[in-house]
Amino acid sequence: MRRYFQQISRELVIGWLLAIFASAIYLLTLEPTVSFWDSGEFISVSYLLQVGHPPGAPFYQLLAHIFSWFAPTPAQVALCCNALSALSAGFTVMFLFWTILLLSPPDKKIPLPAAVIGSLCYLFCDTAWFSAVESEVYSLAMLIASATLWAMLRWYRCPDHRQAQRWLLLVSLLLGLGFCTHLLTLLTTPALLLLFIFKFFKAKKTNSLQGFFPPALLLFMVLFFAIGLSPYAIVPIRASANPPINQGSPHSFQRLKSYIAREDYEKAPLYPRIWRNHPNDSLYASDWSGGENNFMGNLRYYTSYQLTYMYFRYLMWNFSGRYNDRQGFGSPQNGQFITGIPPIDRLLVGTSARPPESLHTRAHNTYYLLPLILGLLGFYALSSRRKAFWAVFTLFLMGGIILSLYLNHPTYEPRERDYAYILSFYAFAIFIAFGSEWLLSKAQQFKQNNKKILSRLCPYCIYLIILAAPALMAFQNWDDHDRSHRYIAYDSGANILNSCDRHPQRAILFCYGDNDTFPLWYLQQVENIRTDIQVENIALIGYHKFVNLYTQCLQSGRPVYLTHYAYNAFHSQFGPCLQLEGNTYRLTQTPCDSVATHPFLLHLNDMTWHPMQHVYIDETGCKFIEQYWKDILLLADNLSSQGQNDKARWALDKTLSEIPLSALQDVRLIYDIGQACLRTGNTSAHDNVNQYLADILRQQLDYFHTLSPQRQAAMPYTLGPRNEIASLIGIQ
Repeated sequence: MRRYFQQISRELVIGWLLAIFASAIYLLTLEPTVSFWDSGEFISVSYLLQVGHPPGAPFYQLLAHIFSWFAPTPAQVALCCNALSALSAGFTVMFLFWTILLLSPPDKKIPLPAAVIGSLCYLFCDTAWFSAVESEVYSLAMLIASATLWAMLRWYRCPDHRQAQRWLLLVSLLLGLGFCTHLLTLLTTPALLLLFIFKFFKAKKTNSLQGFFPPALLLFMVLFFAIGLSPYAIVPIRASANPPINQGSPHSFQRLKSYIAREDYEKAPLYPRIWRNHPNDSLYASDWSGGENNFMGNLRYYTSYQLTYMYFRYLMWNFSGRYNDRQGFGSPQNGQFITGIPPIDRLLVGTSARPPESLHTRAHNTYYLLPLILGLLGFYALSSRRKAFWAVFTLFLMGGIILSLYLNHPTYEPRERDYAYILSFYAFAIFIAFGSEWLLSKAQQFKQNNKKILSRLCPYCIYLIILAAPALMAFQNWDDHDRSHRYIAYDSGANILNSCDRHPQRAILFCYGDNDTFPLWYLQQVENIRTDIQVENIALIGYHKFVNLYTQCLQSGRPVYLTHYAYNAFHSQFGPCLQLEGNTYRLTQTPCDSVATHPFLLHLNDMTWHPMQHVYIDETGCKFIEQYWKDILLLADNLSSQGQNDKARWALDKTLSEIPLSALQDVRLIYDIGQACLRTGNTSAHDNVNQYLADILRQQLDYFHTLSPQRQAAMPYTLGPRNEIASLIGIQ
């Protein structure tokens, strides 16, 4: 008995230590403020209990609201909300460890080091780490999913039917709370049902069905599930108060049902697989379907794009390696997975050479297939334990292949969707644990059957091999997942707001995309920055209301501004009546110059950036930074043409001091910066820019020349500008 309690105690202690360790890793790399995509919206609606986009995440919202109480000032609210994700992801690792232990039979426990290895591989995997350092629902959803599976296994292992009933009540409550966080938690249901069926037939076989599942238990389970759903009451309650962010306005049960069902969103059918009719969709889909839109074409589209490119590629990112974190649109390099093994990588991306740092390659991560091989070995090893195998395999299928069938990805998505498959990666981490166990058992057998001295070292060598898998993942992923000094989304939003005049009648700013809207919501709703501006998202208010609003504002004299996203979508209807005044365009009643130099200069005093040295900037952040630079170049060119070179130099020098050239990817933009410095008479800055450009172009062209001529010919938009700029600055 003492040994039993010592074993239980050891498992509990290791589980809690893993939770503390994982939480510490995520907290150390946590983004200190708002991120791009949905983060700004989640923080804003949680802080003031508003209504976010359908289907909502009321349980996440309530927890994030509680976490915001710990913020000493509004400026720390985002950090506290981000910490919810970090802690949720950390405790998910703990439940994963305990789940792995419960999946092995009591008389043949999996070695604790093997369970730790599987847990660590999930901790450091790309997708889990990405979601753990920002305000998003996926880390909390995975915590609930992992706790649900663990609770069901506790029920399965409990020999006393009466005592086991409490675990089913906990499972019911967690499923309800999971539904109020994200629907991916419901993907655990088939695995839970399998465990229920397995135990039912086991009880039937041993004639111990009495008290297995009394009818009253079902009623209590429904009640607990309903209690878990209760956070959804916040949606109609807060919507009726008409808060500033009120997406859906569900004032009735019917409207709430539509809100939860996302009826206002585009619905993807199960068939056809090629279903969306947006511009260029048919052209893009034909690249994957062979140009046919019949059954075989749809089948090819599913296997090549939706299954292989939009799921298997993500699986390999997490357990094989990643070439970079550029958005993948089917190109051979951007977003491709790699291995670190030269012959394989030459087949995948055309070269085994490491890209230079100037190509933003901190996200160039290689694990040499070690986690993948361990997972495949675990798949084989666990197959001998039929019940455990089918429970984990069902979880793996539901979170991956089955989910890809349901999602029916269109071509192409606006961002990578690997986070949708995180439950499948969680299941694969379980396979990694059992693959580690299999290797350790084989090493022990080899040691017992061979009495030579070298054979005694075999288990230690195996320990080093399996430990190398999470160690490599941690080492490779740290630099591109460390967001501890990243303020790009915050600064981008603040610079957009500070590009608008302070006006007695309150300026109105029209935005269009998520990434130029949600940071603005956060800054205004949470930190109370530039609340004198009315921010309206055109996609949410509708085109007709947009027209009515700007017409009324022009008539009353209120300033009207458009972000770059809104400008790109609607500038054609305004002709020459839009004028750049910073990071926004101001709508005028008469034709005007393209740049308003004097207002731009005034706004530029309030536009600034946090230090970017040694900060990894992802593709989304880089786009905003490059757009900022392009606006500055337009200002400098207009000032120079007006004979105001001193002011143009000031604008260029200010931006060069705030945004290092290493933060930029566009070589033509870097060349244009150097030319702008030359036109304003700043030859020293021009020489420095050109020297930097020459250095990185040599590195990049040397790298691209390691590709075959056929591969190079397929990259005209990558190599063309670089060859042209190299010729202009005299690089042979």
